[in-house]
Amino acid sequence: MVQKLVLRNEVVKVKGRVKAITIKKDEFEKFLQLRKLKILNKEYEALMPPLDGLQKNTIDINGLSALIQQFMSIEVTNSGNTSQTSQAQIVLTTSGSSITLSYTNNIKINSQGVTVFIQIFQQNGSYTFQYYYIAFDTTDSSYTASQIELYASAISYNGVVTFYTNVVRIAYANMSFTKTSDSYLFIVWLIEFQNIPPYLLPFTPTLQSNTVTALKVPGNCTVYFNNGSCSFGCGGNCPSSGLNGFVMYIQNNSIILEFPFTVPLGTGVSNVEVLLCTVAPYNNIPTISGSISSTLTPPVSGATFYVVIATITVTYQVS
Repeated sequence: MVQKLVLRNEVVKVKGRVKAITIKKDEFEKFLQLRKLKILNKEYEALMPPLDGLQKNTIDINGLSALIQQFMSIEVTNSGNTSQTSQAQIVLTTSGSSITLSYTNNIKINSQGVTVFIQIFQQNGSYTFQYYYIAFDTTDSSYTASQIELYASAISYNGVVTFYTNVVRIAYANMSFTKTSDSYLFIVWLIEFQNIPPYLLPFTPTLQSNTVTALKVPGNCTVYFNNGSCSFGCGGNCPSSGLNGFVMYIQNNSIILEFPFTVPLGTGVSNVEVLLCTVAPYNNIPTISGSISSTLTPPVSGATFYVVIATITVTYQVS
């Protein structure tokens, strides 16, 4: 008998906030602040505008889904695009035209660009990844903008080769501001992936940033099924399945990822213990591992498992 059952449905929240600031040129030296950011237990300093007063943006669910799909394809196949792409872009819509600010690793005078800082912290057993996109225009140009758009890309690294997703729009905001020739423009854009349990980190894209934090591929993900006559645990000898594919779709302003795992048990059992074990190795932070277990009971009374199709479901809820 074949039963498709959901082992776990986790919700990862994706949020964004943004603000635009114009300042007089002579205020530049006192405007930027040296701020301490944390990547788990390590601190580093970043030169940033003030972070107060950020306003809600709109997450582009179609763009974000394209980025996640490309990232997960890399994770599953350990292959993909190896050509360097822009880490980030912020596009300003002005009257009759647009201005594109592209990635650079630091803020400069008489220049335009976007720099990206990452912060990672753990709270109550779950992880949050924060990406601060700092756009700037310190040239003599003048214009009035009515909308801004954030474009980003994700990366994975296998120890030898870095894989890149396309640069796609992940957020936008209707925002009116004017930059004059005697002023500088700064845009602060915060994108957060919240509420990530450790066993879901291999399914969460790492966006390009100054610190080049990347999830190494292939991230290890194994599901074990207890048939009653095996050592049930991570690394045990129970029947198991690895990550072989996924299905993704958009529903109710959320991105749904489903990872099916199919294992023949050989003998009939009415209930099956299932254990998901993951290992997320990163290139510049400690490896993070996690696990979650559950007991699957067939929806039909008296049914017997011979083949189990269990599904791990991850919902990226945007707001």
